[in-house]
Amino acid sequence: MVQVDGNNDRKYFFLISSLAEEKREKGEIRLSSSDLGNMWGVSQQSASRFIIEMEKKGLISRNISNKCQEIEIQEKGMDLLYDVYGVLSEILEKERTIEVVGKVKSGLGEGRYYVSKKPYVTQFTEKLGIIPYPGTLNIKIDPEYESTLRQIRGRKGIMIEGFSSDDRTYGAVKAFKCKIKDIDCALIFPYRSIYRDVMEIISSDYLREKLNLKDDDTVKVEFTFKK
Repeated sequence: MVQVDGNNDRKYFFLISSLAEEKREKGEIRLSSSDLGNMWGVSQQSASRFIIEMEKKGLISRNISNKCQEIEIQEKGMDLLYDVYGVLSEILEKERTIEVVGKVKSGLGEGRYYVSKKPYVTQFTEKLGIIPYPGTLNIKIDPEYESTLRQIRGRKGIMIEGFSSDDRTYGAVKAFKCKIKDIDCALIFPYRSIYRDVMEIISSDYLREKLNLKDDDTVKVEFTFKK
């Protein structure tokens, strides 16, 4: 189920997709409340209410000038579009293999800290079949694969539940099984985070050593999705 802030907000998909189409056709989104009402087939009052709701949720931003609204779709709004795309892909596709290419980058050591937490390790082992090496391989994707990565992130994935420990809460993680040169790995995303162009990959192997990787080496990650 596509959600925003824990609530079922799939209805906003249709509103945001029409704004995205306006942006694609005209290069900008500059509309009055009446224009929005006509576009969406609702009253001007309803259109104003919808646009205010979406702004409050961080799906869009807007500037009002001379009764016109200059609207920009924010990362959270784009995530919602790709979430719905992911749902449709899982419903309609039988099997699909996707490749994402990027360059190895050094991280800040955060991956080692989180991957070492026992409740995560237990779930990675049980749900992914991976006893993770204490650290992640960070890959900054090439720009042409940005849409592909967002499509992957929009899919259901494998949920790694969050937990609380030492007066701190650790969030849920969405994981996707993948391979790098036939080595079993998994891509992990914090469940509640906006899109970014760095993949964090876990594996039972120390991938830098196993594959003789150094910063700026090019890596291809392969995902296979089945019904």
